[in-house]
Amino acid sequence: MTQHIVIIGASHAGISCAEQLRNLGFSGAITLVDRQVGAPLERPPLSKSFLGSTPEKDEKFLLRRPEWYDRFQVTMIDGVAVDRIEPETHQIGLADGQSLNYDKLILATGAIPRTLPPAAGLGNVHVLRNPDDAAALRRAMQTAATAVVIGGGYIGLEAAASFRKAGLNVHVVEAADRLLARVASPDISAFFLGLHQRHGVKIHTGMTGTKIDHKDGIFTGITLDTGQQISADFLVVGIGVAPESVLADAAGAAIGNGILVDRQMRSTIDDVYAIGDVALIEGAVLRIESVHNAQDTAARAAADITKTPMPDMAVPWFWSEQYDVRLQSAGIVPVGKDDLRYAVRLGKREGGMSVWSYDQDRLVAVEAVHDPAAYMLGKKCLENNVSPAPSDAADSAFDLKTFATGASGVQQDGV
Repeated sequence: MTQHIVIIGASHAGISCAEQLRNLGFSGAITLVDRQVGAPLERPPLSKSFLGSTPEKDEKFLLRRPEWYDRFQVTMIDGVAVDRIEPETHQIGLADGQSLNYDKLILATGAIPRTLPPAAGLGNVHVLRNPDDAAALRRAMQTAATAVVIGGGYIGLEAAASFRKAGLNVHVVEAADRLLARVASPDISAFFLGLHQRHGVKIHTGMTGTKIDHKDGIFTGITLDTGQQISADFLVVGIGVAPESVLADAAGAAIGNGILVDRQMRSTIDDVYAIGDVALIEGAVLRIESVHNAQDTAARAAADITKTPMPDMAVPWFWSEQYDVRLQSAGIVPVGKDDLRYAVRLGKREGGMSVWSYDQDRLVAVEAVHDPAAYMLGKKCLENNVSPAPSDAADSAFDLKTFATGASGVQQDGV
């Protein structure tokens, strides 16, 4: 009988798994171990509202209130890293010399930001992944006039919007020929390009040879491929993340682009699971990095441990807020393929639109801005594995509601 479950990582995946275990009837001990000091914070606001807030208001960003730990009988060990897993003895070793025994071990270690070697070690250079990163960046904003963001993905653009709202001059530098090149359709890229330009952000795409300027170990600006020099007070590097799989690798787990797991989230080491950003599920071509995926994979691990029915694999979904715009996305845009087709559908709200991405004739993703109805209907199509023809998806007069809900006989309230 499982008596003690240890979860390494106390962000969305780890916290959610502890909660799911209790909700499914697990009555043994649960210990969360996290290298961050203090109570975990929600991650999505760190690139948005957190940057515009003050330290006195940080409590509102708590992932769970203090009473949650008592209610769910979860022991929290914060501010200490795990430096080894010993599968043979079912123990983990902590950096402070402690050892913990486990019956089941859950790795919710997440991912770490990729670094830019020329900027490594320089002062005034930031990444944005955890609460400490966000707090440091918020402090830097207080005395800055100009910021440079290298990386035109969602994190970089969200941070750029926050900087601009705070009154900073902002430059976004992207090596690809368009923003969001790895994750979004061309029409969504164009939408956010225009949005940021209207707000005064300077966008520089196709910059593959950007040089980092510095003096006495302190970042001072950049020089673009074109020779243009931009002086700035700080730099944010937002060029993606890598799975934090070092512990699992050292313990002998199978590793790819993440910790390899089956559909029950079990790694190749007995009694060791991996969930959230660090996990790569068998048959998947990529890891999913989102709060929804953290919660979904946490639920699957908890169900396997408690021997309760396994939840269905859900359609991945994601959102991003920049200025007053919310992007809602369901499915995955396989941007590396050459034969993708896109259908753009105008929404009923002013400025609303959705982009429907097709791999041959199969719908694979829907992205919507100012159009929650299209997002919900597109998500329903993906869940029911039905694909409107691209010409129908692009036709605002086509009855998507009947098409999407008729396939399952389920009506969507409020759509």
